[in-house]
Amino acid sequence: MLEWMFWTRETLIFLGALITFFIILAVLDLKWRSDIPRKGFLPIATTRGDRIFLGLAVMIIIGILWLKTPFPMRYAIIPGLAAFFTILLRG
Repeated sequence: MLEWMFWTRETLIFLGALITFFIILAVLDLKWRSDIPRKGFLPIATTRGDRIFLGLAVMIIIGILWLKTPFPMRYAIIPGLAAFFTILLRG
């Protein structure tokens, strides 16, 4: 069924981390609802889900832009996670 995809260890780790992350978010949302939008440094009021989506999008953009630098790809996680958690916690 999924023979077309080249499953590497890194791909499986990423997929497992992403699925685990969304399960944790679902459990947290059942325990503590966050329907009220919050205003942070972003120019719009956002809910927790909005900030997570924006944070993941910024991480992807940083990863793509990192390809233009001479640095190894494994170091892209540092600014990517910094941006993600900044948006998640302060956005």
